[in-house]
Amino acid sequence: MNKIAVVVDSTAVIDNELLKSNSNLYSLPLHLIIDNKSYSDGLDITPSEFCDKMNECLHLPTTSQPNVGDVINLLEKLTEQYEYIIYITISSKLSGTFQTGVLVKSQISKDKIIVFDSLFTSTIQKQMAIKALELAKNGSSITDIIENLEYIKSNSEIYLVVDDLKHLRRTGRISLSMASLGQVMKIKPILYFDKGEIVLKYKVRTLNKVYSKLIDLISDDNLTPTSKIIIAHANGYDYALKLKEMVSKVYPENDILIEELSPVISVHTGEKSVGLSWIR
Repeated sequence: MNKIAVVVDSTAVIDNELLKSNSNLYSLPLHLIIDNKSYSDGLDITPSEFCDKMNECLHLPTTSQPNVGDVINLLEKLTEQYEYIIYITISSKLSGTFQTGVLVKSQISKDKIIVFDSLFTSTIQKQMAIKALELAKNGSSITDIIENLEYIKSNSEIYLVVDDLKHLRRTGRISLSMASLGQVMKIKPILYFDKGEIVLKYKVRTLNKVYSKLIDLISDDNLTPTSKIIIAHANGYDYALKLKEMVSKVYPENDILIEELSPVISVHTGEKSVGLSWIR
């Protein structure tokens, strides 16, 4: 019997290459509802396709967690093949995915299944999966793997830059008056993951000042050459590339990745939004 399986939900934006190269990695899709039509995240719609549809839709897209039956079927099957299953979920403050995982665990196996609340999503959630896979491959114990995931959770940051305030207004993150004033004043909000929730952290005028603020934030953290730095975007690769060039001047020895943002985050931030994340 194989030892450890790693399961994520689709908000981790796992690419096909990573799935193909790790037979013990599995992904459960969340569902995206756009004008009453449901899509399986990562299966029949990509993050960039979602952004296109979000701009064209009549009503604000919504998301729903993986189908409970799909979670039960997958975890039941994996308990027959593996000694342990680590299910790394999107933040419990953003979705009921974690709670569903805990419920399914209680019905299938309390001993074999570990449901891990990432308190993040997208880039950090993906890095947690990669670290778990790496440690499992090297024969680490389940205890060591969970300790490493806890370290990542406690030593990670995600900042999100919003290009258009209307999506924050539509999702209730800011008021109508704030959105209207922000448009006139050309304010670019910087959002932040705070204990699993997305909160408005800074209000900065002009995009150039946004970049400068992000550089100040990551510079102040004094990262090492082995620290992970990931930039993510929602149909905004040019913005991500510019930010990468600026971060590279501060940390020239670090390998800086560019990835796509999860559609679940894009619902709140809108198209052309950019995220800067790192693990110390």
